[in-house]
Amino acid sequence: MINIFFSQEYENHDTGNHPESIERIKVVNNLINDVYSKHNFIEPTIADKKIISLVHDLEYVNSIYDSIPNSGFTYFDPDTIASPNSLKSYLLAVGGSVDAVNYILDNKNKGVFFCAHRPPGHHAESNKAMGFGVFNNVAISAQYAQNSGKFKKILIVDFDVHHGNGTQHIFENNPNIYYASSHQFPFYPGTGSFNEVGVGNIFNCPLPSDCDSSSFKSLFRKNIVDKIDAVFDLIYFSAGFDAHKLDPLASINLEDDDFYWVTKIILEKFANNVPIISVLEGGYDMKGLYHGLNNHLKALVEYSDE
Repeated sequence: MINIFFSQEYENHDTGNHPESIERIKVVNNLINDVYSKHNFIEPTIADKKIISLVHDLEYVNSIYDSIPNSGFTYFDPDTIASPNSLKSYLLAVGGSVDAVNYILDNKNKGVFFCAHRPPGHHAESNKAMGFGVFNNVAISAQYAQNSGKFKKILIVDFDVHHGNGTQHIFENNPNIYYASSHQFPFYPGTGSFNEVGVGNIFNCPLPSDCDSSSFKSLFRKNIVDKIDAVFDLIYFSAGFDAHKLDPLASINLEDDDFYWVTKIILEKFANNVPIISVLEGGYDMKGLYHGLNNHLKALVEYSDE
């Protein structure tokens, strides 16, 4: 049994004719209803500024609140859009990611959580919106978890096709939060090279354009699984599905079951009866998103049932 955070409110975050569209969350909802309807559904709560400011500058947070339009669209950058109902979606995405930590703390069991949120957040810097995201959902949640004093070491694994520059920059000087990312490189946002290592807690796995399943598995194993030597109390997935071969925003050629493989290998190596929080990031082909996410959730369900 896994726990799924989801809100219909995400359909009110209107981005117009944009890759990070309302259709994405409808596809996720369809998958959950088709395959995972017997699992535990939780409505996320709304985060407040104090929580968001764990990793974001308060001045920046206030500027986001103040920039939400009464009509039409506001552009935080050429890719990142707000409409009148967007703020609630941002706050629910953060709130649900933090709620998962509170459920773990309250229930004191391993717990497996999937946060079906939008927009994605791993590009959001401490003081800047980027790459469709405004607040860094995973980073806020991980910092909140660390601040609780209950988790000595935390691992964030990001398999979105775009490097999570925001998450890396937020934690690159934090020796107890590890960030590992596989991503197309060179590519947007331009970060994620091998030589970006933080304080020994950053593990990047650049993937060449047209990388296929076999090459992906070899590179991921070599540069992430075999390199990281630590014991973790909490594991996050920044779960993006835009490395799927069908995705229009990149040039990596992963198959549906590669998302099962990448989830499973992390769980087998690092998850010794520890809680898991997976947070939705990218994925912009609807078929690729549906089947990639299904394979990821399948691995999470197997782990939760062990």
